[in-house]
Amino acid sequence: MKLRSFRLRLGLLSVGLSGMVLFGFTLYATSVIQRVGINRIDRELRALADAQIRREHPRDHWSQLDRSLRAQLVPSGEPALLVLVTDRDGDLVFQSPAWPESLSTDRLPLPLDQAPEAWLEAPPPIRRGDGGPPPDRRPPPDMFVRGPVYETIGDRTSRWRLMTIANEIVTFTLAMNLDVVQVEIDQFWSRMLLAAPLCLLLLAVGGWVIGQTALRPINRMASTAEAMTAQRLDARISTSGSDMEFARLIQVFNQMLERLEAGFRQATRFSADAAHELKTPLAILQAQMERSLQLAEHGSQEQRTCAEQLEEVQRIKVILHKLLLLSQADAGVLPITPEPVHLADLLRDAAEDASLIAPNRIVSLSLPEEIVVHGDRALIAQAIENLLTNAINYGDPEGTITLALTAHADRALISVVNTGPPIPPAERAHIFDRFHRGDSSRSRRVDGFGLGLSLAREIARAHGGTLNLTRSDEESTQFTLILPRHPA
Repeated sequence: MKLRSFRLRLGLLSVGLSGMVLFGFTLYATSVIQRVGINRIDRELRALADAQIRREHPRDHWSQLDRSLRAQLVPSGEPALLVLVTDRDGDLVFQSPAWPESLSTDRLPLPLDQAPEAWLEAPPPIRRGDGGPPPDRRPPPDMFVRGPVYETIGDRTSRWRLMTIANEIVTFTLAMNLDVVQVEIDQFWSRMLLAAPLCLLLLAVGGWVIGQTALRPINRMASTAEAMTAQRLDARISTSGSDMEFARLIQVFNQMLERLEAGFRQATRFSADAAHELKTPLAILQAQMERSLQLAEHGSQEQRTCAEQLEEVQRIKVILHKLLLLSQADAGVLPITPEPVHLADLLRDAAEDASLIAPNRIVSLSLPEEIVVHGDRALIAQAIENLLTNAINYGDPEGTITLALTAHADRALISVVNTGPPIPPAERAHIFDRFHRGDSSRSRRVDGFGLGLSLAREIARAHGGTLNLTRSDEESTQFTLILPRHPA
């Protein structure tokens, strides 16, 4: 199953949502900039038109106005303002020479049918220094004005904002290039494109930090679960400083740990008590069977029956002894009498025993100088015996068993290698499980109870070491018992 990172997903989600919000904000801000820019242009056009429409002007006035406006250019170098003037009959009075072909005059001036009408007061007459009006001029009359009306005309490459207003004499049209607004929009987009990656990066980091903070209680729960062993079932998670959303989860998790601890302690006590309580009746039963065996006639059926029953009683005693050791290991009270143990001596004794038990096997030893560990001699000897028994039961009947002792840094390595068929890959994950046997039918063809490897590993762990399956192929199978060396 493919695993996904919650923190990464939260960071990407933050970036995605923030990116969508940022993009939407950019589009909205663009429309606002464009609307505000057009409103500003409309005010400028209206102010310029009011100054021209209040009075009557000579015909050459419009060319002078165009020349003065021509000094205002857009970034592309084109004029920013254009002038179009027609008389009351619709005849052309003046048109800016720089009028672009893309801005068709077929629709100009803009229709004023629905435009508002108003009387504009004429500006006051210019007076001489003595304060009296000039004798040769009359005050200009008020003007009747219709308009203004506005419209945006053009395509994507050239857009213009037009305003038309008319008085009693002429119809005056001004066109302003919208490139000035587009420049503002382009500058805004450029700044946003520069700032957006940094903002998204900060949001991604923020999402990652938020995810890390949110997962802190979960990480504490995971750390507690990882640290739990048979000797540390009393570990609990503190709810102090936890958010109310996680306090309930932590409480449920702690209650589950309490139930598991109670069940495990009960099962461990039962196994230990049962194994301990059965020792006495089994000892009595064994003594009675041995007595019956001695009293039975030699070679009789009764003697053979007693011998078989005695063998079964001894098997049960071995099972109970191993179960008792395993239950003590689970409870963390495996009795260990620490002393310096010379591993080479244990391996020599084990090799002699293996030669007697399996005379058809070739047992070889590879022992360097003396290596000493600190532990219980009897338990370490039992772990080695269990590995040898496993090699004998599942190895080649005519094969070789090799016992090797090596030292690596502060560790002692005991290797037990036997030739024979490999352990199937499907069974390798279960070889240390209790009551697991390679022979799935559990027939008596292979002697054993499925507790040897499990007990050997528990003994290794009780001594601060471990037991590993380091090799299993067509040539041989190797188990390695690792123990800490005794500080010389």
